[in-house]
Amino acid sequence: MEEWNKEKEKKIMFKYRFTLTVRVIRVLVACLFLFWVYMFVVTISYNALHLDKKHAYYSKLAMDWTNPNLDEEFGEIIQSEITPFLTQKISYPVSRMVGKEPKVVGEMEIKKTLLNMFSTTKINFYQHDKGNKYRFFLPEHPKSGEPLGAEDDERVWEQLEKIHEGTVAELGFSTSEFMTAEELLELLEPYDLDLLWAPLYTGEFKEFEPTSYGGGGSHLSIQNIFGLSGGREISNDYMSEGKIQYLDEDLLADSKQMMLENMKTLLEEESNSYIETFLGLHKLEERYHYLKNNEFTVYGAVVTGPVKELLKLKKVENIRGAQLGEMGYWNWE
Repeated sequence: MEEWNKEKEKKIMFKYRFTLTVRVIRVLVACLFLFWVYMFVVTISYNALHLDKKHAYYSKLAMDWTNPNLDEEFGEIIQSEITPFLTQKISYPVSRMVGKEPKVVGEMEIKKTLLNMFSTTKINFYQHDKGNKYRFFLPEHPKSGEPLGAEDDERVWEQLEKIHEGTVAELGFSTSEFMTAEELLELLEPYDLDLLWAPLYTGEFKEFEPTSYGGGGSHLSIQNIFGLSGGREISNDYMSEGKIQYLDEDLLADSKQMMLENMKTLLEEESNSYIETFLGLHKLEERYHYLKNNEFTVYGAVVTGPVKELLKLKKVENIRGAQLGEMGYWNWE
């Protein structure tokens, strides 16, 4: 019988440790390989389904409808990735049209998880004051027809008077009456300006109660409003996208039709939690049916152009509650 000694103990322990280490390494390599295969399949599927382009497109729609004159940098490639927990992270630049050129003001960050309740869209502005700065005042109460006022700030016109004529800017304003989109374009036709966005009346107080609104006395401003923008469309595979930059007479019918078709697609293909919780589009179904069955009615606008051309709007009786937005160096035609 072989005698037990320290040397033999060391040899056995060394062999045992070596064997255990090899087994651990094999398990780790196998886990890493399986993880690589898993991520390969996930990434290939993610890219094949174009989920990033889908979520980016719908976030652009939501931004078009609810954020006056905020747009993506058209043509820029979106940045996207998917994590092992199937969370999609998507981002793209956000800009404002100031004059004839877009001015980058921030970045859209999308976090799409498996559950819509934990998914978010957020615009990170490069400067803290670059958010939704415009308020639009209803000309009358939709239920009673009682005329309503607006908060006018004469300093806006004073600023425009003092700004050098070699400057372009954006300006938001409300109107003293409801009007069709065609009538709004006719009102602005004499001026060398581009119409970018117009707040829409979509049945608030009549068809549904708005989620938030403010005002005091004779003023009434809806905070979660929808607006009419140039319009956009995308192919069924989300690979080809097109849009109309401005609201103009020739393409107005197309802009309205694009909005209705996009609303219909969202309602038919996406869940309510996706639409409301993720995209933040409240009461989309009620708004869609109202716009489909009624005229596109607006009560304000966001326009851009030379500051001296904007100043001419001071004399238009229908315009009130003017608010000055971004300014930039001359880039007009």
